[in-house]
Amino acid sequence: MKRSELAAALAFLLFGSLLWSAAAGFPPGVGGLPGPGFFPRGIAAVMVALAAAWLARARRRPSGPPSVPATGAPQAKRVVLTVILLAAYLALWGRVPFPLRTFLFAALYLRCFDEPWRRALPLALGSTASVVAAFEYGLGVSLP
Repeated sequence: MKRSELAAALAFLLFGSLLWSAAAGFPPGVGGLPGPGFFPRGIAAVMVALAAAWLARARRRPSGPPSVPATGAPQAKRVVLTVILLAAYLALWGRVPFPLRTFLFAALYLRCFDEPWRRALPLALGSTASVVAAFEYGLGVSLP
């Protein structure tokens, strides 16, 4: 296991734990409806779980040469594409409905990371539908 990978996983584990601790101070909710600490606690739980899985995976993997090309060009291209996609997503805010904007962003983002269209489109559709359903039906919040 590389020290940098261990440090990153531990940093996310620590940050997730701190987020959970900070969110515990928010009101729990009223009448069965989630309060302001619901999403921070959910994000913290996912962050801690993913960091723990990262640690477990890193421990099983032997140390070796980096799997990223030495030039870093593919990574830089992905960073630039991510920034462009985020800027377009924000520029379309209020002009394009949330579900369509989010679906397009997710599909293009997955494609940016070499996910084939046959997997990117269903993943984008499923994740967008889950978010919309969680807000619209779970929380009763209408998305623009």
